[in-house]
Amino acid sequence: MEVHIKDSYIGERVDVVVSEILKDKNLSRNIIQKHIKKGCMLNGKKCKRSHRLKVGDVLHLDDDYWDRLFKDIDLSDDIVAQEGALDIRYENDNLIVLYKPKGLVVHPGVGNPQGTLANYLRYYLESKDEYDNLLDRAGIVHRLDKGVSGLMVTAKNKRAQESLKNQFKERSVIKIYRAGLEESTNIEQNVEIEKYIEEMNIEIEPWQKWQKVTGYIGRNPKDRYKMEFKRYHFLGSKEAITYMFFFNNELLLKIETGRMHQIRATLAYLGYHIKGDKLYGKVKAGRGIMLEAIILSFIDMKGERLTFKV
Repeated sequence: MEVHIKDSYIGERVDVVVSEILKDKNLSRNIIQKHIKKGCMLNGKKCKRSHRLKVGDVLHLDDDYWDRLFKDIDLSDDIVAQEGALDIRYENDNLIVLYKPKGLVVHPGVGNPQGTLANYLRYYLESKDEYDNLLDRAGIVHRLDKGVSGLMVTAKNKRAQESLKNQFKERSVIKIYRAGLEESTNIEQNVEIEKYIEEMNIEIEPWQKWQKVTGYIGRNPKDRYKMEFKRYHFLGSKEAITYMFFFNNELLLKIETGRMHQIRATLAYLGYHIKGDKLYGKVKAGRGIMLEAIILSFIDMKGERLTFKV
């Protein structure tokens, strides 16, 4: 990301400006100061955090570096046990499958320590005397965006967490989403979406006959809050693979890769927008994005595949 210095940034310290640019990541100024030389350049050179910016200066922020830093910050010791509602669909000695509602943040960020799924999970496990102090992020292994609802799996012990992490890394976890579209696709299937979902057999991998969309996703240079999908690799982008099955004004999606805003950015590239999506959609108000994780399948600690549907 390139930032050409003008207007309100003139005369400000580099670390202050970078903190403002990265405010959506909830990284403290102290963390930014420690990492600024690795994640930021000023006029093509390493920058000092105390440098005062002037007209004509160009800041280059390494989006990939800051994304990794945000993802890898270990907040496990700082997760506060907090009582909250959990919609648990399945539980055994090693894991929990639950339904995350819209509006709930999955894990705490720097400066945002409470009111998240991780806080509620820690409280729940501690109340049962089942909390494993070796867990990272209270057992969370994947996430859904705040506005997205659906099925998630979390671990109850370190061994199960590592097993689930490896499955996500190897792309053996099956995640299928349902989305409502602002536009009509004019595609009439010979079966209703509800019946299709009910009868779906993941063992035969039906998505192999769906539309496969491959390309790359990276930060949108014109809007740092959004991601952008392109068919070719570009600076800071990562491979994105999505399978889509369209109905008239809805679709099912299976994501092979878990890129930030993958579904929303890919659909926007194709000319479609999810209902209620205020960031990528056409309307700027609504009751929430119509995107739901409806099927989740993975291997449990006994080596058996478990599959859950909403």
